[in-house]
Order: sequence, then C-alpha cells, then structure tokens
Amino acid sequence: MAATAAALAVAGCAVLGLAAPASAHNYLVSSTPEVGGTLTELPDRFDITTNDRLLAIGGSDSGFAFRVIGPDGRYHEDGCVSVDGPSMTTKAALGSSGRYEVEWQIVSADGHTVSDRYDFTWKAPAGFSPDRGSATPATCATGDGSSPAPGSTNGSEAAGDDSSATDALFIGAGGIVLAGVVVAVLLLLRRRPAPAADDHDED
Repeated sequence: MAATAAALAVAGCAVLGLAAPASAHNYLVSSTPEVGGTLTELPDRFDITTNDRLLAIGGSDSGFAFRVIGPDGRYHEDGCVSVDGPSMTTKAALGSSGRYEVEWQIVSADGHTVSDRYDFTWKAPAGFSPDRGSATPATCATGDGSSPAPGSTNGSEAAGDDSSATDALFIGAGGIVLAGVVVAVLLLLRRRPAPAADDHDED
C-alpha cells in the first residue's frame, strides 16, 4: 500500500513540476543597445528579446513600454512599440553623447508584467544630428493623432492563448493525479483484511 501511494504521489509531483516552467516569467536574453555597452552608431531599431513569446492580447501593445532617457533627463522615444514573438522593438532615437538609461516593460507568456532598466553609453559619430527629446514620456499615436488600431502591433494573441491552455492542461492533469492518490489510499485503507477468526474450540 505504501509503495503504491508513494508512486502515485511522485507521479503527481512530476506533473505539477512540469507546470512550473510553463508559468515562469520571461527574462531578458539580448538587447539593442546592449546592457552596459557602448553604442557608436545609431541602429534602425532598439529591441528587447526575451526567452519566450510575449503576450500581446488582441494585437494591442498595452502593457509594453520602451523608454530611453538621456543624460539630461529627457526622453528619446515615440512611445510606439512592435511585438513579434519573443521580441519588442521601437524606433531608435538619441540625443547628444553621454550615459543613457533604458526602461522597459513587457507582458510575459504567462500573462504577468515584467519590467527592468539598464544603462548604456552613447558616443555620437561625427555629423550626427541629436534628437531633442521630450520632458515627459511620449504616447504612441497614428497619423490622425489617435491610438493605434487593434492589430497595429505584430503580437500574437494565439501564442498567449496556447501558453495559457498549456498551463491549464498541466495543472488539471496534476490535480487529477493527486486526486487519484487520495482515492487510492482511502480504498487501500478500507480493504485491509479482517482479523482471522478464533479457531480455538470452546471448552
């Protein structure tokens, strides 16, 4: 009985253990500009790449942000981001040379918001025209001044749905296995053999 119960318990823990990685938050894998690096040429785009697909619900960039703060405290971004698979990108813009700070925020595949910051150094090349920046963070807007329409961000709602469905499947399977452990133990306890009858004849 003890061996059976132990085997079922181990199986249940294994199933629940598989659900944990599926629910882990995304983490930074690479970025442009690099963390703590030095940038000497302005790229076309800045990007944040994580270890898993990002969750852009309904093609919306709600919950995502990519801010670039210059040494003078001014913001050098347009507020617009594009989400594609595990990456978030934004248009690159920088002011004069100096130490900059990146503040980023994403929505993980498990639906949780993750944010962080890092510094990098900008050494502008000769002839570079610095961006003036703004005193406050910019808000993304379309040509007519309205917010982006649904679908304007290249996110994948299906990716988020798949991740949620996978989590639910693992958790549900784990619950079933654990319930089986309880039922099995109860049945084994109830089926204990009855004490043997007294075979001695009465005097």
